[in-house]
Amino acid sequence: MSLRPSVAKPVTKLTIMTMRTMMIGIFWLAIIFSLSAGQEIDFGFESNKESAVGDGADDKLQVSIYYEALCSDSFSFITNQLFPAWQKHRDQMDLKLVPFGKAYIDDSNPGDPVYYCQHGRRECTLNILHGCILAKLPFERAFPVVACLMKGTRTSFDQCIKWNPADKADILECSHGQEGAKLFKGFEEETNRVATPLSFVPSIEADKNFDYYEQDRWLHGFDDKFRREYERKFRRSLN
Repeated sequence: MSLRPSVAKPVTKLTIMTMRTMMIGIFWLAIIFSLSAGQEIDFGFESNKESAVGDGADDKLQVSIYYEALCSDSFSFITNQLFPAWQKHRDQMDLKLVPFGKAYIDDSNPGDPVYYCQHGRRECTLNILHGCILAKLPFERAFPVVACLMKGTRTSFDQCIKWNPADKADILECSHGQEGAKLFKGFEEETNRVATPLSFVPSIEADKNFDYYEQDRWLHGFDDKFRREYERKFRRSLN
């Protein structure tokens, strides 16, 4: 018996339209099924917010400064490097100040801890005062007060708090009581996490990373170093 080759049916416009209709119907049935099952439908698009790095208005580089209230190197660094850089980049900098340095707390008697600071008892008192300023005021107002105190040994709290007179009593009450003591203990724990004791004061930690070998660059060129670290992390230049 001879075999005759089959002849393909011609593809008509009606056939193409029928196939498209079937595919659209299957697509919408899949969507309805997914929604009824509570599943999220992925159409293969990624939002700009998720795909872009550093596009958010709140992108800030975290920087922590471990310093002492009567340290001459801390005076110079905060006055000449940190405060001017913060004024320029405050919208891009998540700055934290930790006033403890190379201090030590002997809390063998928890009810009466004894404080030891590198530059004497007065430095411990001032470290606690700085902590209470930072705790009682929003950082935007607290840092200028701290920076004022860090201009030198002759600047007084009365002089530096004059723009925030309503907060003066609350800050002093904190510094003379248990609240200030708890803050100081917290600063000890934070500082010891970096090093016990610190090799140098002030010490700088960026993006929760303390790099011993980068300290000199931070201390003597803070603005440039901050710019580079910010651009590396967020892939966006600072003006």
